[in-house]
Amino acid sequence: MMCIMNYEKPTRQQEQAEVEVKAALAEHLDQFKASCDAIQYIERNLPAIANEALKLALIPRGQGKTIQTDDGTQWHHDLDLSQISSICHRRVAGRIEFAIVERLPLKSGEIKDVLNGGENVRDVLKTFTHNQRQVLNLWKNDVTAKVKEHLSEKYPGQDMDIVADSIEYKMARAISETQKHVQKQNHGMRV
Repeated sequence: MMCIMNYEKPTRQQEQAEVEVKAALAEHLDQFKASCDAIQYIERNLPAIANEALKLALIPRGQGKTIQTDDGTQWHHDLDLSQISSICHRRVAGRIEFAIVERLPLKSGEIKDVLNGGENVRDVLKTFTHNQRQVLNLWKNDVTAKVKEHLSEKYPGQDMDIVADSIEYKMARAISETQKHVQKQNHGMRV
């Protein structure tokens, strides 16, 4: 019988290294968790969010909050999805177009960009969450590289793979929780 993974218990030094690296990268890890939670919330509540956005888009309003993206397009703000992204709409040739608009604060101002769009608000939200899960995977890889770099600088020549693997595993599990929910939600649905 072949052992696929080595489940050795971490040493005290490895446990201490994990505490140190989590403290050193706390901001990254907290932002990652907040992003995972936001995507999970959208996926769990997608029908209600889509219905609310559609309802808001159907209300004629001249006073609502508008967002002008960097390409000059005007969008009517419907709902915030996270601190930096919103579902918005605009009317074009008698139809309603939805988009996810991202607002990135910079020292020189704010960048406002359309991440994805379309006429079906549910499809726009599904595409957004799918793309965000891909971003989370890239982010996980980036944080894992930072963990390994931190450990190699702090503990040169020592085997700290178990620490980096543990953190990477926890991040991957957080991402897969969002995917499990989507699979469970879609189970039994007809396409």
